[in-house]
Amino acid sequence: MTDVYLFGHVSSGIIVRIEGRYPDPDGYGEIVETLENHCGEATGSALVLARLGASVVLEGNWIGDTPACRGTLELLQSRGIDCSGLVVKPGYQGATEITISDGESRTVFGRYIDLLSTTRQWEMPSVERIEQARVVCVDPSFGAATLAVARAAKVAAKPLVTSDAPYDSELAAAADAIAISGELMARDYPEALESEKEREKLFERYLEHCPGLVVFTAGSRPLWYSRGRGGETGPGRVPSGERRQLSPISVQTVDSAGAGDSFRGGLIYGFLQCSGDDEKVRFASALASLVCTTTPGCVNPPSLEQVRELLETSVL
Repeated sequence: MTDVYLFGHVSSGIIVRIEGRYPDPDGYGEIVETLENHCGEATGSALVLARLGASVVLEGNWIGDTPACRGTLELLQSRGIDCSGLVVKPGYQGATEITISDGESRTVFGRYIDLLSTTRQWEMPSVERIEQARVVCVDPSFGAATLAVARAAKVAAKPLVTSDAPYDSELAAAADAIAISGELMARDYPEALESEKEREKLFERYLEHCPGLVVFTAGSRPLWYSRGRGGETGPGRVPSGERRQLSPISVQTVDSAGAGDSFRGGLIYGFLQCSGDDEKVRFASALASLVCTTTPGCVNPPSLEQVRELLETSVL
């Protein structure tokens, strides 16, 4: 039995940290440092979970036949993550990205449209490995593969965690927990970032369609969470439709890249520990906060002891 099965993005790249705010068009930014990065949503969640002591199986897109992509595979394996389902494709360039980080925000340049919107560049998920996991997590962007993971998890009665799926999607309806980022709102629901009333309306739409735990993350703004209307009730579960709010933990942010991946990893860890909803969200928030204090945060994730210490010393 494996603790966690993850399916999704496995990428290689660099983080370029700059001084001050990201420049306007035709402006200038001073480079502070350039760092090797191993990234992608599933990669980030896998790395933080492995550091917390969870056993992890990772599947997803093909691995590029390049030194950088092979280096990512080697790093994942060195952290004890089972990557035997990942395929190194001869001659394949791989999924890569360059992230420009100014501390408060990050701008990503990558090859994800090529990865997700052309020909299929991944193997289909292993149903057997899904059945052997305690918790299942899937990235939302892999079409039939994403839905195959979600459906297999439901058939096997495994908790399913995901992020940034549209509220009216099959994936969102199947999820036991879904985290929605400001990045998704900016792309698909920009009005929710411009108006608090519109954000409330969007949150209600998720609660109407998603019976599981719904979390709206928001960077430095308070996050919202609740159980969807019509979802199961029970000990440790937030009452259906009752919106709760959690202020972010104040930390010295170095780089926000990986905050969402690690937050999702924190929710997964809560399912492993059979924590209540409040505890899941608080743990995930503390983990994501600590990831932002170093760079690359998911490559250098905090220990379980560090997360617990932050929770004990912070007012949430």
